[in-house]
Amino acid sequence: MKITKVEARRLSGNTSDTYHAEIIIVDVSTDAQITGVGFAMAAPGMGALFKRLIEHLLAPQIIDGDPQLTTDLWQKMHQQAIPRRGGDGFVRICIAAIDMALWDIKGKAAGVPIASLLGGYRELVPTYANCAHHLPADKLAERAAAYVAAGHRALKIRGTRSFVTPAEATERVRLVREAIGPDVRLMVDVNGSWDVDTAIQQLKIWQPYDVYWLEEPVPPEDIPGYARVRARSGQTYIVGGEQHAGLLEFRTLIEQGHVDMVQPNVMITGGITDWLRIHAFATAKGVPVSPWNLQPVHIHLAAGLANVKWIEYFMADNALLEFQTKLITGPATREVVADDGIYLRAPDQPGLGLAIDPEIAERALVRD
Repeated sequence: MKITKVEARRLSGNTSDTYHAEIIIVDVSTDAQITGVGFAMAAPGMGALFKRLIEHLLAPQIIDGDPQLTTDLWQKMHQQAIPRRGGDGFVRICIAAIDMALWDIKGKAAGVPIASLLGGYRELVPTYANCAHHLPADKLAERAAAYVAAGHRALKIRGTRSFVTPAEATERVRLVREAIGPDVRLMVDVNGSWDVDTAIQQLKIWQPYDVYWLEEPVPPEDIPGYARVRARSGQTYIVGGEQHAGLLEFRTLIEQGHVDMVQPNVMITGGITDWLRIHAFATAKGVPVSPWNLQPVHIHLAAGLANVKWIEYFMADNALLEFQTKLITGPATREVVADDGIYLRAPDQPGLGLAIDPEIAERALVRD
């Protein structure tokens, strides 16, 4: 089997989703009549650059290659397209879109979902709910309580400094804890917006509220800061990795930052191929993996790999990823409510099972 064509479509959503306003859909075609699908998210205005990078820089590195040799093709894109570390930065996001499509081909060729190619399989994937709505503290507490009433037993809110002050973050934590009761895990994400002292002092204040984890307490480059916060975090786990990419960065975060869990994202780190390297290292070090966002892809990895603790579950009412949720309709979301939380059934379609809504894609298409 050989790769015959790589095409990218730039889609721009006319929605309230300003965090990721553009999505690049990548189709990789083969001479076996199997087409793989992947995607990348771009900031507003960046989609045109991503499309050109994919079609004119990365695609020539893999044309005529065997799509099932994902490691070889990843190395070609990362090392040869722009030599001397040019494959890092946002180029990794473009590599990720192609790499997803290659894994999609592997699964389709074998007639199995990606999870079945990873050596393990669990039918039900545990989740925690993303409750990071930009709402006043009392309204956020009401939303959190509704999630718990629906069956969720773990949820995450946001305390990022660009949206709320540390004092306002504390009010969010207090009211949400009151609303959900003592038996639900409560996580807080501050997106790397605090310094070490703020994180340590906030954790002291939050002790009565039993915060399960503090996510990205300091900027991603402040690895010593991670270690200092972790040393004083008490019973609260310190997690991070959303903004990190590549095995070297995650090795540093684990070995020097002493995080309790890592959160690699397939898109940020450069695709499933690179994500699996990070997972393998974390597993060898006894550190659980909790992937961030990208539910349609990460559910396969969680279903196939035991060291993936759970996936982050974005419900339809979350405007943060409104365009993505409407555009990418598969794999289907199938909930199972249990006493210990909400699970999602593992995908059973070959490959990634990504389904793109054709009407939304046509309306959103940017014709360069």
